[in-house]
Amino acid sequence: MSADPLLVLQLQRMGDLILTFPLLLALKKRWPGHPLWVAAEPQFFQELMPLAPEVVFFPPSHCSTLARGTYAAVINLSGRPEAAACLAGATAALKLGPAALPDGLHIHGYWQLYRAALTQNNRHNAFHWSDLYRLDLDPTIRPGQTGHILPQGAGSGRVGLVLGASEAAKHPDALFWARLAWRLTTAGIMPLFLGGKAEQALGQEAARLARLPQANLCGRLPLREVAAVLRGLDLCITPDTGPMHLADWLGVPVLNLSMGPVHARETGPTAPGQWVLRAAMSCVGCWQCRRSKLYCKQAFTPAAVARAALAILENPRDVRLLSRTGPLSGLSLYRTGRDALGLYRLEASEDREGRGAAISCRFLLEDFWQAAFLFLYDPSLRPLARQRLATLRSAFPPLVQRLGAGLTRLCTHCAAAFKHHSESLSADFWRAEAPLLRLFAGHTHMFLQNADFSAQGWQTAIDRLTALCDLFASETE
Repeated sequence: MSADPLLVLQLQRMGDLILTFPLLLALKKRWPGHPLWVAAEPQFFQELMPLAPEVVFFPPSHCSTLARGTYAAVINLSGRPEAAACLAGATAALKLGPAALPDGLHIHGYWQLYRAALTQNNRHNAFHWSDLYRLDLDPTIRPGQTGHILPQGAGSGRVGLVLGASEAAKHPDALFWARLAWRLTTAGIMPLFLGGKAEQALGQEAARLARLPQANLCGRLPLREVAAVLRGLDLCITPDTGPMHLADWLGVPVLNLSMGPVHARETGPTAPGQWVLRAAMSCVGCWQCRRSKLYCKQAFTPAAVARAALAILENPRDVRLLSRTGPLSGLSLYRTGRDALGLYRLEASEDREGRGAAISCRFLLEDFWQAAFLFLYDPSLRPLARQRLATLRSAFPPLVQRLGAGLTRLCTHCAAAFKHHSESLSADFWRAEAPLLRLFAGHTHMFLQNADFSAQGWQTAIDRLTALCDLFASETE
């Protein structure tokens, strides 16, 4: 008899599909010999098939048929109704992600629930999307290798500029790209403007302003030929977008301009040794800006990006050139890496502002919450949570005091609700919390909803709060 297949439902955009590739490799390793099926949008998978792990792709229209199958595992990474219905209908030993059950939507999996709870509440999240896709596969945190090729330039003297992204807030305008291209050509580097049909006008304008009409490839090449161009680059300078993840997967060195409503710790390039440039601001990493201007976008200048790019090209393993020529005013440069658990990390570069950003309150609080959720999933990681709490306390004692007091208050609140047989929480329960607590409050709120506010759900929520409060108590002993 043939082995039951594995099914992954990923009905999002191209970048999301590429970020799923490490999960596909992990599934092949855990269930060797089982066919691997993926439901995805044809406009993305048809072009990516030669570059993806070996799988069988299906369009979303097949979800109702796939729902009648029997599988070793089904993982739904999509928020679309047809994917949730497919997961609910399928027969599988392991189900992960949102399922449309008769009594409403239910999310299977600790980390899939965590990911869902980040909607409009991702402040202080430090988990990368590609890691969250994989973490529910094992009871202990050992993600293993991602399957990425380590980045290496082609030695061609060419740099790709990926012009567009899913929204204007996430990418520079034509004048920015033209000025950056001019600075690169002045340094003897050949820029190429890259993008799809949606970037044709942007590419034409950037090429006109830069007086480099021959450099514009936007909308002229199918994705497989874009991949060939990417492989011939020394560096790809790009906003957070699908082609960035493609370059990253192919082993092309990437300098990610992380601007607008994106969070590099969630969706940045994932191969170790890539580069991320962010605004040196405490509010970076949001999903929706409420300020009058996109200050995080205005922090980027062609001159600063060119300096960073040229330093990377001069010596990809050592960018101390930036220290010698002064800091990148308003910006911080990071390099991607993996920690001892194999989880995604952003590591500060050698320049002064990078080191400052690495010890900021925002970064350390993200690190603590990452360790806290890891500990609640895998109790053997309690020492990691204590160590990160100690680091946070050493740098910001008043913040830790407020954090501990807030968790104690939340624990008391939930215990009282459980005692009075509460069947819900107020709609603004998590939003009413201070930002430093909102990530955990939002997760607790969704967890209780997912558990239908059952007695067991309340007890688990209280047990988790008690475990975190104990971390703070033991830290002061």
